[in-house]
Amino acid sequence: MSTDALENIVKKPFDRRNFVKSAGATGLGIAAMTMLGGSLEKMHAATSTITDADIINFALNLEYLEAEFYSVASRGHTLVQRGIIPASAVEAPTTGGHIVPNFGASNVAFVASALRDDEADHVIYLRKALGSAAVQKPAINLDALGFGFGSVAQFLTLAAIFEDVGVSAYLGAAPLIQNKTYLDAAARILATEAQHAGAIRVLGIQKGIGRKPLDAVDAPPNPGPPFAVDATALSSPTTTSQVLKPLYGGGTSSGGFVPDGL
Repeated sequence: MSTDALENIVKKPFDRRNFVKSAGATGLGIAAMTMLGGSLEKMHAATSTITDADIINFALNLEYLEAEFYSVASRGHTLVQRGIIPASAVEAPTTGGHIVPNFGASNVAFVASALRDDEADHVIYLRKALGSAAVQKPAINLDALGFGFGSVAQFLTLAAIFEDVGVSAYLGAAPLIQNKTYLDAAARILATEAQHAGAIRVLGIQKGIGRKPLDAVDAPPNPGPPFAVDATALSSPTTTSQVLKPLYGGGTSSGGFVPDGL
């Protein structure tokens, strides 16, 4: 699907009351308002509307984080250094992280390369759709959890966290999306993220990588069962606090991977 259709959608605001109602006051509906750092309320104080562009910008913020992680881990360079986004698209720099030692010789390099390219393409895709409405990349601290770049095992551990957060956040958007073109775009990205998450989980399990859950809803990869699904084999969306907690390192408005907030 071209970004032309999305450009038309994001320029059409819709009523805040219907937005919150259709979001059920949970999931991505409120997450979109929160993850833009409270500034969303200030931005729309005069019009009292939340636009489709605001929701897509929420997704773009997640893509910035994932793309920076995979880019630095596999290439040792940020999105700006690689020419993926211009310096004008950056609010604050990305710090921390480095290329993973012996990454190129590992048997996960081919997956990591595909992840790097896909996430960079997602950033390009969403920025083009948003045009001048695209938010700048926020300050990102890739060393927030103190691991992720020391070995292939660390890379898979942090990648699994990012992928699970991304999948559940996109899933949380489903109840509020009304426009079929917009739903199609979100569904396609969600499907790609789900493929990423599955591949990372299986690789982690095969290598015997384990970790403690970050919180009550975190489901680290393990042999039984290998996938993060409920008793009916369905994936679960996340609420605002569940999306924010791992990104903000337990904070509510900033910290962790996003020290200045989103």
